[in-house]
Amino acid sequence: MKKFVHHTGLGVMISALCFGSVQASETDLHKMNSLDLCVAYSTLETEADKQAYFKELDQRGQLSHQDHARLAKKEVGTSSTMCGMYMALGKPLAEQSRQIRPMTFKAVHVYPDMYYVSQSGMIVAAYERKEGTMPPKLVADKPQVEAPPVLYSHPK
Repeated sequence: MKKFVHHTGLGVMISALCFGSVQASETDLHKMNSLDLCVAYSTLETEADKQAYFKELDQRGQLSHQDHARLAKKEVGTSSTMCGMYMALGKPLAEQSRQIRPMTFKAVHVYPDMYYVSQSGMIVAAYERKEGTMPPKLVADKPQVEAPPVLYSHPK
């Protein structure tokens, strides 16, 4: 029985590839990974598909109020989410990330005209990309002599 269902699903996929695209149903969207939905949004052509993806991502809590305002204009700025950036601009040319603290990740996303820095899924900085300049650093250089971890004040 399982093999029959598997082969039937395979037949539907093959017919969809051969005879054109099939709109994604809501059950298909529920099964997809959030990041895949964000990236796929930028390639959608029909308004109905865009609304379905937007609704699903909004229900999952992947979009900020800034994303709601900026997505129609395809803009990205600070306090946008990483998902909103992918939805507006598509996949970046390159990305580099690093864990800076437990459960805290910082990433630099490279687009043709901008560098976007995200931390834990939110865009925290945007830099114009100019010839001859380096992208922002993921980790700040430590000074040779650091201040003590605790500063004591004089007793009164």
